[in-house]
Amino acid sequence: MKRLPLIGSVTLVSGLLLSLTIVNNPAAQETPAQISRDSSQASQTPVRYTLRLLEVAARPLTYFPTMERAVAASYPETLKTDVIFEAAEVTLVGVGPLRIGMTLEEATNALGLPLIPLGRNLSGECAHYQADTKAQTLGVMVVDNRVIRVDVWPGSTLPTVSGAKIGSSETEIMDLYPGQIEVKPNPYTQGKFLTLIPNDPELSLYRLVFETDAEDKVIQYRTGQFPAVTWPDGCV
Repeated sequence: MKRLPLIGSVTLVSGLLLSLTIVNNPAAQETPAQISRDSSQASQTPVRYTLRLLEVAARPLTYFPTMERAVAASYPETLKTDVIFEAAEVTLVGVGPLRIGMTLEEATNALGLPLIPLGRNLSGECAHYQADTKAQTLGVMVVDNRVIRVDVWPGSTLPTVSGAKIGSSETEIMDLYPGQIEVKPNPYTQGKFLTLIPNDPELSLYRLVFETDAEDKVIQYRTGQFPAVTWPDGCV
């Protein structure tokens, strides 16, 4: 909630109260002759009464700090996720505070927002979730209650540590990860799967998979453990 609209509302109320005072207070409608017969009542009582009304109307102004804190507390998800994803980057091991290998509860706590279930496979050990935020569009794959991959879906602006993101071209991906990209056709989009295979032995279990369209533009991508991160259909 912004301060200016609140101040405007109080000002409007004050003006209305003042108008009502002038219209309804008999002393305010007296003729000059009547005023001269009782100058004390005409000059002091209406003024004091009006000032008292203005004081009452303006009293909420003193509570602005409390009101602002209350409004912020009413929308913690929006404020917190904006901060979380503002500087977040996608790595081979996670996205921002979300890490591959976390339990579902740990992932929820790390993001500070719910993960909405989208579906699971027949056996039930693999399930998809979506982060409940408008800040970014993220999918989370959970296997045996552990986060195994994170999908960055269309509409997201999250970049990788190296700067790849949705909208990047195949050439840009190749330039960002020279000698590390495995290319395969993508029958779903008439584009390609561009899979980053890390050189670091400690990260050999992880992959970044970029999906391009027929125009060689990245339309979505994902990070996580091999082989689940390479499954185009997710949980099957």
